[in-house]
Amino acid sequence: MDMGLDGKVALVTAASKGIGRAIAQELAAEGAKVAISGRNEDTLKTAADMIKQGTGQDVATYSMDLTSESDVKKLIDDVENDLGGIHVLVNSSAGPPTKPFEELSDEDWKAALDIKFMAQMRPSREAMPRMKKRDIGRIINIIGSHGRFPHAYAITAGVVNAALLNLTKAMAEEGAPHNVLVNAINPGLTDTERVTYLANIKAENQGITYDEAVAEMCEDQVLKRLADPLEIASMAVLLASPRGGFITGSMIDVDGGMTPCI
Repeated sequence: MDMGLDGKVALVTAASKGIGRAIAQELAAEGAKVAISGRNEDTLKTAADMIKQGTGQDVATYSMDLTSESDVKKLIDDVENDLGGIHVLVNSSAGPPTKPFEELSDEDWKAALDIKFMAQMRPSREAMPRMKKRDIGRIINIIGSHGRFPHAYAITAGVVNAALLNLTKAMAEEGAPHNVLVNAINPGLTDTERVTYLANIKAENQGITYDEAVAEMCEDQVLKRLADPLEIASMAVLLASPRGGFITGSMIDVDGGMTPCI
């Protein structure tokens, strides 16, 4: 199926591994001109090489820090100067570290907001006015289920994700008159380093093994397994494409049936 993304410029942040890399790969497979960003130049190059091996498409890489306002502005400027106007922005920043609630300091909370909320807000703030001028654009925020379904073992993620869901809805309202569509994907448990980290935290807090922690986490969904990152990426491709042209302000759960019908 042709998704209508051939030649479109797509930027995926924090895309050196995990869900971000999978999304970049699927966009490249659809013929998009893909740019990826991340902090580590070596891991970015490895990701770009893997994507080219799988798709035959070159990927532009930009080493930068999403917690730096100046880095983010330069990233958007550089991608548009190098590849053309950004049609698709996928915000795929990392989740924040966590601790038991009483151990979280003010600095921990500020860091959590900077690592994920600000890291998704900043690229959107830079890209959205440019998209509005061109009367077309797609912004996709990769958030997570903890924004709607909090757990103690991921308390910082839950709070930050809830803020991002709110931001997504507001941005969608502002972008709609200019055909700039803004949506969120809430991945469920996905086979990434982030889930490994959370499962280890849960295991430590409860005095159980890692495998037991993963099994307990998967009990909340009907498929009882971790997602492959490519399963999340498929939804991002739909939202990025003209076939998703009537979807905006949506918070789409790709979570193996974890979300209850309410």
